[in-house]
This record gives sequence, C-alpha cells and structure tokens, in this order.
Amino acid sequence: MPYTLTLDSRARRLLAFTFLYLTEGLPIGFSTVALAAYLRQQGVPMTMVGAVVAATYAPWAFKWAWAPLVDLIRIRRFGHSRTWILFSQAGMIATLAAILGFDAVANTSLLIAMITFHNILAATNDVAIDAMAVRVLPASEMGTANGCMFGAQFAGIALGGSGALYAMGVWGFRAGLLFLLLTLLFLFLGIALPLREPADDFPPALEAGVTLHQAIFERIRIFFRNLYASFFRSGPAILAAAIFAAFPHGAMALGLALAPGLQVDLKMNNQLMGNINLASNLAAALGAFLGGWLSDRTRSPRAWIVLSYLLTAGITFALSLRFTGAGTIGVSVLAFIISVIAYQFSFGIQQSAGIGIFMQLSSKTVAATQFTTFMALSNLAYSYSSIWQGRSVDLYGYASTLRLDALLGLSGLIVLIWVRPKRHHSLN
Repeated sequence: MPYTLTLDSRARRLLAFTFLYLTEGLPIGFSTVALAAYLRQQGVPMTMVGAVVAATYAPWAFKWAWAPLVDLIRIRRFGHSRTWILFSQAGMIATLAAILGFDAVANTSLLIAMITFHNILAATNDVAIDAMAVRVLPASEMGTANGCMFGAQFAGIALGGSGALYAMGVWGFRAGLLFLLLTLLFLFLGIALPLREPADDFPPALEAGVTLHQAIFERIRIFFRNLYASFFRSGPAILAAAIFAAFPHGAMALGLALAPGLQVDLKMNNQLMGNINLASNLAAALGAFLGGWLSDRTRSPRAWIVLSYLLTAGITFALSLRFTGAGTIGVSVLAFIISVIAYQFSFGIQQSAGIGIFMQLSSKTVAATQFTTFMALSNLAYSYSSIWQGRSVDLYGYASTLRLDALLGLSGLIVLIWVRPKRHHSLN
C-alpha cells in the first residue's frame, strides 16, 4: 500500500506543515544568503545585490493578485490546496534547473527575471499551504503550529543558504544551486505527493439542474460576498492588521541583503558565512518556536511582538555604534556574529506570534485571499526594505543604514495597538 500523509491528528498536522514550510525557506535562503554573497564576491554592486534580494521578496508582496484563483479553482480529486502545492513545487524545481544553464554574473537581468518567476511559484505554494492551514488547524493549535512552521522556514533558510555556501566553497556556484534543487525534489516526493488533505465544505461546482455558467457565477458571488464580509464587516482589527503588516517588522537590515554584503566586506570566506547563516537561522527557528508556544500559553501574542521589535532595534543600533570610520572600520567579525545570532533569535519570536494573529483573523472560506493579503503586505515590507537599504549602504555606509533601520523598525508598534486577534466567521 502506498505511503500517505493524512492530517487527522495533531502530530500529523504539525509534521506536514513543518516540512511544507521547509520548502518555503530553502529558496529564500539560497537567494538572500548564498546567491547574494556569491554576487558580492564577484564584484557586483550592493545596489544590484539588493535588487536580486528584492526580486526574491517582490512576488510574495503581490501574491494577493492571484490568491483568489487558489480559493476559486478547486480540483477535488487531488485535493484543493494539494493540487496547487504540487503544481507550484514542480515549477520551482523546473526554474532552478533552468538557472543552471547560464552564467548568473554575466546575465544579471536574466537572473533577476528567473528569480522573480521562481518566487511567483514559491509564493503560490505558500498561498496554498496557508489556506490549508487556516482550514485544517484548530484555533488552539495555531500558535504552536506557526512556531513549528516558521521555525521550519528559518531552518530551510539556514539549509538553503548554508548548504549552498558549503557546496559552493568546494565545487563552485552551480554545485550550490544543484544542492538546493535536489533538496526540493526530495521534499516534493516525500511530503507533497503523499499528502492527503480533508475535503472542504465549499459548495459543489455543479449541482443537478444548474448550468455550468450559473454554477461559476454562484461560486464567484459567494466568494466575493465572503471576502467583503471578512475584510469590512469583521471589525477594525482586520484593517489595522493589514496596515500593521505593511510596516517594517522591527529592525530588518540584519536579516536582508545588508548582512551577507557586510560579511563579504569583512573578508569572511564561504565556510564561515555558511556557519554564521546556519547558526543564526537555527536561532531564528528557536525564537519562532518559542514565540508561538508563549503566544498560546499566555494568550498575549502582541506582548511578544513588542518585545521582539524592541530587541531587534536595540541589537541593530548597538552594532551600528561599533563602526568608527568608513566602510567596516571598527567592526570585528566576532561582534557581527554575536549581533546577527541575537538578532535572528529576537526576530523569530515575532514571526510566529504575528503570523498567528493574521491566521486567527482570516476567514476559512476565503483563507487563501485574506491571509495572503496579510502576508503579501508583510513581504512588501521585506522588498522595499531590501531596496532602500542596498542603496543606503552604497550612498551612506553601513553605520547610518543600521541606525535608520533601528528607528524605522519601531514604527509598526503605533499600529499594533489596534490589532486585536479574535476569531471571526464569514457568511456562508
């Protein structure tokens, strides 16, 4: 009998969503860590490195544009969300195989285009996974589940970044890319293919006596009615959460393109950068799990978000004070390592706590669209932060950029006051 992975118990749900989120972290780690470091090592300006990192996050910021398709197009035979997961992950593997065929440094425009397309597929994979999580996870499991999920995503970032860096250090850039491709293929065959999701309770596509165009119209009508109710008839917390998502998530520079760029400028080799990426993302995974667990235990996720924002801003500002001159003068490798590991742990705390709030505020009937809107706005913050920080480093240096980032990182706390998690239900 073929192996199947069902979602009919807490242990199986946590296992499935943990490994599904691992597939999301792998390509992010490769693009924002290994690829960014490789391009910088080849003399590519930080402005272009920032553009590559922005190309990684930009599709995630606009995934709301096609998220309704995930809600509306349902193939019951293969599973609603599972169909989209299989399609997206197969496409992700194919695009990585295509990148193997050209020189990334000599064709940066093509590289950015391919990274963008790859992340459109990765973002679609995320939409489908999150929609399934909103439908399947009980409210009492959401904090812990998000801790496991985002812990796995950080672990995936560590594996995709460090694993690729280790391979690149020994066999070159293409070996790092091949490592990522084979890892995604293994997870596709081991998790996505055997996955079985519970049937959803959405109305059937075609009932007796109803024509095809009437059924399509009715499905669209129900979808938009539920979407409207979920955003505009569920209290001010929904709109406040959308605004909050678009603000910086605490200080962000030490988690984006600035970090690998600074490591290269500090003359670190691939082995050391790989070790730092591995340790810092494992710290972020631990922080994410802890933040999710504490959110469930204390029922106060906003308190842990506030703590995380304050910690990330403080760590970032403290590192900026280490700079005593132009470039990297005054900053030691040890000071950077301590700062980035402490930063990633602190950042991880708010990831699971914040995402748990967005998940609780999302309706099950339009989960892909509503939750994706929150997440797209969050990823918009990653994208615009990567762009301005890359340009700021080239124009004003690392120290000034870190100080400004620490200041801007606290701005979201103003909006958090109105974000109150409360499970609501849309119309049926």
